[in-house]
Amino acid sequence: MPLRSQVALTFVLAVALVGGWLLLAGGTEDARSDGPKRKGSATTLVLVEPVHHAVDTVVVRAIGTGEALKSASLYPSVAGEVVEVAFRAEQHVKKGAALLRLDDKHQRLAVRLAAVAEKETLRQLKRLEKLIPSGAASLSRLETAQTNLESASLRLDQARAALQDRTVYAPFDGVIGLTDVEKGDRVSASTLIATLDDRSVILVEFNLPEEYADRIKTGDAVSLRSWTMLDREMQGTIKTSDSRIDPVTRSLRVKARVNAPDESIRPGTSFQVRLNFKGREYPLVREVAVLWSRDGASVWRIAQDRAEKVFVKIIRRDRGMILIDGPLQAGDAIVVEGVQGLRIGKKVKTAPFVDGKPEPQS
Repeated sequence: MPLRSQVALTFVLAVALVGGWLLLAGGTEDARSDGPKRKGSATTLVLVEPVHHAVDTVVVRAIGTGEALKSASLYPSVAGEVVEVAFRAEQHVKKGAALLRLDDKHQRLAVRLAAVAEKETLRQLKRLEKLIPSGAASLSRLETAQTNLESASLRLDQARAALQDRTVYAPFDGVIGLTDVEKGDRVSASTLIATLDDRSVILVEFNLPEEYADRIKTGDAVSLRSWTMLDREMQGTIKTSDSRIDPVTRSLRVKARVNAPDESIRPGTSFQVRLNFKGREYPLVREVAVLWSRDGASVWRIAQDRAEKVFVKIIRRDRGMILIDGPLQAGDAIVVEGVQGLRIGKKVKTAPFVDGKPEPQS
């Protein structure tokens, strides 16, 4: 190709390249200048939900141990040979029922002798009382006879008491336990005969954390489940509580009362204990509405179509909802979806997130 043609072709290509570059640069500049305007002119759509208030209900759980309303360990008053065991394990006995008898032959004889002595002393006293008016007996003899009668009556009472000590009686209505004592055994005052429990009412003892000690009072309701019957929830009441906090466990010892008319719960049974404490009202929002940063938790509130960032304190989570503490009023519109593109003071469009009120905490 001639040199002149090569120069001409090179010139044409250079002009075309420069023109294309200028056209591309102008288009890019136009796109840059138009971009912020389009972005600024767009309005962000967010989904909001009104704030509602709910009472902060704290559920406290503990493990307790049951005990009978009345319990007794039965021992004989004196030593002796067992002649009768008048009960069986798990038998319901009435107050005053004879449970065990010791050999009482000598005590019965002593009662009879004391009764005879009292009868003879009384006869002598009556004879002297008849002689006093005629002067056949002195007043001092009469007084001596009266003293003798009183002494004889006391000896008879002692003999009867010794006889009664040979029998073990039920001190109250209840269910009696196992015994290792059999007829023919020799027992002493330190020999355990059996235990007796009034299981018509069960007292459940448990420890309540120190922070709730000032919220509990006698008569408060409590829910209980025995580990032997987890499918059965029982309702009880607080019967009593200790007068001081345990400095080691930092807890308060409490006893709850639950009726058990069928006597199916045995003393010593462990219980799940649940108490509900109601506190103050707090704003209630959905968990997804709460944002976290190094400055703390916050939510976005929409006021007059503008976004506001409100810092809050988390009180408690519960099933997808959060109780929060902050400067929020009932009915304030809180952003639930669309929080990523928000900034303080930005104008937004709103639409409801759901219809209806969120479920307050029960």
